[in-house]
Amino acid sequence: MIRLTLPYPPSVNHYWRHVGNRVLISKEGRKYRAAVSSLLNRKNIETLTGDLIVDIVVYPPDRRRRDVDNCLKAMLDSMQWGGAYEDDSQIVRLTIEKREPAPKAGNAEVVIQRIPAPIGKAGFRSCLRCDEAFVSTGPGNRICESCTFINDLLPPAMPIERGCKRHNGDLM
Repeated sequence: MIRLTLPYPPSVNHYWRHVGNRVLISKEGRKYRAAVSSLLNRKNIETLTGDLIVDIVVYPPDRRRRDVDNCLKAMLDSMQWGGAYEDDSQIVRLTIEKREPAPKAGNAEVVIQRIPAPIGKAGFRSCLRCDEAFVSTGPGNRICESCTFINDLLPPAMPIERGCKRHNGDLM
């Protein structure tokens, strides 16, 4: 499994440039690709083979409206170019989630892992807490045994009171 924190990628609208009848990667796109490649080289990442699962959480740099699918192409191609995997056609499951903007500069947290069984085989899931693949006991089981044990040790959560207004945490 590979865990990465990448800079926020350029939008697909800024990744490509049309020059005559040719389509090229823009200067911004080449700069991003070089940054990702440098990060992968510093971490000594070995190229993954076989079918892969990629989970991405993006934190935009500001509150402007952004489509999550516009940042995928630059990110996936840059990780391939940097050697995280041989080809992005190896990805058989891809999830992306957009969260609140990062304070100063956006980033993307990426987890790449091999599939523990053929994609069609039932019963394998990724843990929602640690992102490790595990054998699931049913459709409601989304947390592995070790994380379930940790959850059992935690104190119960405070109940959420619906329909009550609060001011500075106090009920009004």
